[in-house]
Formats: sequence, C-alpha cells, structure tokens
Amino acid sequence: MKADPVRFLDLLNQKIQYVVPRWQRRYRWSESEITRLVEDLLAVGQAEEADHYGGSLLTFPEPGQPGGVLPTARVVDGQQRLTTVSILLSCIAESFEKSDGKHNGWTAENIREELLTNPRRSPERLRKLRLQQGDEEEYRAGLEGEPRGSGAVTQAWKIVRRLVDRNDPARLFQGLERFHIVSIGLHPHDDPQQIFESINATGLPLAEGEKVKNWLLMGQPDDVQRDLHDNHWLSIERHLGARHTTEPIDLFLRDVLRWRTGELRGKDQAYEGLRRWALREHGASLSARASICRELARLARLYGILTGSAGPHGSKRVELELRHLRALGIHVHRPLSLRFLDDASKGDSAPTHPELAKALGTIGTWLTRMWLAERPMAGINKAAAELSNLKGPGPGADYADYWRSQIQRRQNTRVGVPNDEDVTRGVRSRKAHGGSATQSSTAVLCALMEAEHGEESPARKHLTIEHVMPQKLTSAWVEALGGRSHRDTRTLGSPPRESDPERRCHERQTGQGYVRREAFNLQE
Repeated sequence: MKADPVRFLDLLNQKIQYVVPRWQRRYRWSESEITRLVEDLLAVGQAEEADHYGGSLLTFPEPGQPGGVLPTARVVDGQQRLTTVSILLSCIAESFEKSDGKHNGWTAENIREELLTNPRRSPERLRKLRLQQGDEEEYRAGLEGEPRGSGAVTQAWKIVRRLVDRNDPARLFQGLERFHIVSIGLHPHDDPQQIFESINATGLPLAEGEKVKNWLLMGQPDDVQRDLHDNHWLSIERHLGARHTTEPIDLFLRDVLRWRTGELRGKDQAYEGLRRWALREHGASLSARASICRELARLARLYGILTGSAGPHGSKRVELELRHLRALGIHVHRPLSLRFLDDASKGDSAPTHPELAKALGTIGTWLTRMWLAERPMAGINKAAAELSNLKGPGPGADYADYWRSQIQRRQNTRVGVPNDEDVTRGVRSRKAHGGSATQSSTAVLCALMEAEHGEESPARKHLTIEHVMPQKLTSAWVEALGGRSHRDTRTLGSPPRESDPERRCHERQTGQGYVRREAFNLQE
C-alpha cells in the first residue's frame, strides 16, 4: 500500500479510468454534503495561498491488465467525492461554454478532454470515471448534457448546476486547483475488504445492506462477481424496491437473520449477525459467499411478495391473506411469514397453497385480535423470531394446525391470542382513528366488508375510513343510529343497541367476522 498527498485534478489529468466496482455502495451524497464541498472550494478559491485537504481516495489496480492498455483503478473508498467533483467539473465546463469563460488556460473544451474523458478511446474506456449500473446511466446522461433519472446521481447534477449558477465558476475551479487528497494505491496482494472496512473517508456510514453486498462480492473472480451482481444482487434490489435506498434491504436482512437464528436482532446488527451465522453454518470460502448471495436473491423474491414490492402471490387465496397482513401495517410477523412462504416453495413435500393460506390466516387472526384488544405488539418480535426457527411439522402433519398449535402454546404469555372478552373490551375503548391506527382500522373494516359482500365490495383504493363512518354525522346517520346526536369515530365504540344498524358490524368485529376466521378455541 502506497499513500501520497496529491492534487485532485492531477489524479484526473492522467490517462486512466477509475471504476466503481459492483460490490461498492451506490452514490449517496445529498444536498448537504454537496453544498459543504462547494462552500469549502469557494472559501479556498478566495483565500491566498490556501490548500484544502479533503480525505483520501483508495484504489487498487484491475487484476490481469496487460501492458500498453489504458490503466484501470478500482475505487475502494472515495467514490462519493470523486463523482461529485466530476459532476462539478462538467457543470463548470457548461458555464464556461455559455459565457466563453476560462481560468488559468482551462476552457470548457480542455476540462472535458483532459479531466473528464480519455479522448480517442473506445466508448467503454472513454470516461475517466465509470460508475456501477444505475448510477452509470445517470452519470453518462449528465455528461451528455441531459441529466435524467430518479436516482441520487441525477439529483446531484441538478444541485451542482444550481450551485454553479449562483457562484463564480472560475473561483470554484481555483478551489479545485487547491483541493488535495491522500491517494492510497493498493498492491495486488493487499486485502481491499479489510482496508475498506477500516477506512471510511466520506463521513457516511455504510448501511447494513451495503456491508453485506461488499462482503459477498469482494474478492470474487471477475466473472463470478459480474454474475452475482447482475443476476442476483440487482434482483434483490428489484424485488425489494431498493434501487435508490438500502432501507428495504436492511429490513429484509434483519428478518432473514431473525428467522435463521431465532434471535431478536436489530436492523443495525444485520451485517455482523449474518456474517457470523454464515461463517458458522457455511464457512468462509468464496464459493460459500456466492451460494449465500444466490439464496438471498431467492428469498428476496419471496419477501417482496410478502411486502408487495415484488407483486402478488400466484394464488388468490394466499394473496388475500397477504393483503390483509400488509394492510394492517404491522410488520413484526415477517420472519415467520417469510418462513411459511419458503416452506411452500420446497417442491413435493411443501405445504399446498390452501395450507399456506390457512397458516398465514392464523397469523392474520393473531395480529388482528392483538390490535383490537389493544395489546402491545413489541413481544411478537421475539415470538415470531423464535417460532420461525422451529423445526416445523413432521411428515403427514397438518401444516396449518401445527403452526396454530405452536401459537396457542403462548396463550398464557403477553403475546397470547386475546379471547373474545379481551377483543370486546378493546373494541369499546381503543383509539382507532388518527395516525397509524387509521391504517389498521381501515384494514379490519375492509376485511369485514369483503367477508360479507365478497366480490360486490368496492375496491379498497377508493375508500377512506370516513366511507365506513363519517366523523361528522349527517341527519340520516343520526336517525339510523337511534337518534344519538354524536358518536366519537376515533374509537370502534361500545356495543350499540340491538336495533342499531351498526350492531352487525360490531358483532363481526368481536365474534363472527374476520377475527373469528381460522378461530382459536380459546375456552379450552
């Protein structure tokens, strides 16, 4: 490893291409980080004989490069700054071109030819900086003068253009001339994974999903890395709806880890926990990491079906149960529900779709009754992790009955399924309108409506909670409710009188509707 202080522009003013590898994080800088860099450059550009040191750029040579070709350096750390400076140079060139401006002999033309591109090279080698898929398309479009896309790179183009328009581009370029970093070049025998984890000059901590991606892909042969990234990791991002954010991947990894270990771990422990589990169960070889990456891609599709980001389940009956779980807005069940979906994907010995639907319906009943009874959901986090890690039913056992019995065994704990009296008490008293409560109450009321009216029920997307009971009662509602002038619709309310048209709704909530489907025999 060799470290040298160097002007940033000198790094770019070479015949070289910097490549952000597939295992790297995506571009993440927001307006605050970009603005801070621009303000630093403006201050340095204005000061006399001042230099600015802005962290480090950590690279290692592309393995197996033959002599005489354009050298390629893979960026281990520093891509956020490298990308932002490249965008800034392009926007300064645009400004110089419009005003016929220049600074110290630098014009729009030679900024592009000497700092942003490698002239007379193939399209693949033309740009000094090549980002990873997704970011690369947005970066290339920006260089061509038409930024497009919804990712962070396109947003950076818009932010930088606005900042350049507001300030003196010549002073910004002068700041860039005084911008120094420490360039750290690794030798082929250095371990980039170990160094990458110990150096983070951007000030943005890696998300758990980014750490897992790095660990799975780094060090793999190039063809294997390309296959894992393009055919499996991008599939994870697509199924989880995580192209521009790592949050869904972090949650997915946390829930997979809870399932596989039976332990309650937080989202911020996903990387270390998954890595320890993988090393313990599968070993540390590169082939083991490749297998884990492929398995995570398979599970991500199931998790996306669970959350809805990967589309609906193929079975209408299963999808009906999943839709209710999604609509409730309560996510603590996901390690167990993911386990059910995985069991159902295992071939001849797998539970059938009707069995899977019944098992998911058991979870739906459990959560619905917990919510109606106004019980805290926190304990279900641990219960779902422990249940999902159980061995499962043996050959010939009824799949749904097995899991229902496992949940019933917790009847005398704080996560036991509430009985009818508990549900009735909760319905009378709980706040069911406003904030997150509105989502859950809407899910329950829609399920009751659909249980009664079936296909004649209106589509949920056209309904709000006030379609069920208006907050301000009309005279027709007052008359229908027996002449009462007011009813607080923030609660599901006390049981109405026998003559009230709302009586049937209350009975379904507490005894005969969705919350009694797949009913637990709670009196035994």
